[in-house]
Amino acid sequence: MTDAEEAGIDASAPVLSRHSVTVSASAGTVWRILTDIDAWTTWLPEIPYARVETPGPLAPGSVFRWSAAGMEIESTILAVRPQERLVWRGYGNGPDGVLGIHVWTLTPSDEGVQVSTEESFAGPPVDADPAPFQEGLDATLAGWLERLKHTAEEATAR
Repeated sequence: MTDAEEAGIDASAPVLSRHSVTVSASAGTVWRILTDIDAWTTWLPEIPYARVETPGPLAPGSVFRWSAAGMEIESTILAVRPQERLVWRGYGNGPDGVLGIHVWTLTPSDEGVQVSTEESFAGPPVDADPAPFQEGLDATLAGWLERLKHTAEEATAR
């Protein structure tokens, strides 16, 4: 990937998942919730730990550590376009574990904002048995979107 702004998922990975939802909130509200990584644990119960390691605003090269699905994950931001696009790459359980590339896209719509997310999984554990990873990733992304929608719409209603 030479152009970080156009960084995307690994389309050749054995596990790919794409989901979207319309959120009745502003892109600014959704973006604030999505990019406040240290607060993920307040609205994503499946994430017991999340912390940005790099000081300052999120930018390409920023690192954050978190845990999900029994994996310890270290992620690096690849692209940030505020209120439009966020891309990160992360390794679950180290470089020989699961490599995930995650893209979030926010697009204005008549009802608020269309939030789309897509992620690819690769790596030895995924290659060995992709089916449970596919099932888990599909459920996780759908759940994240529903919780993000709920959290953003609740914040908007206040």
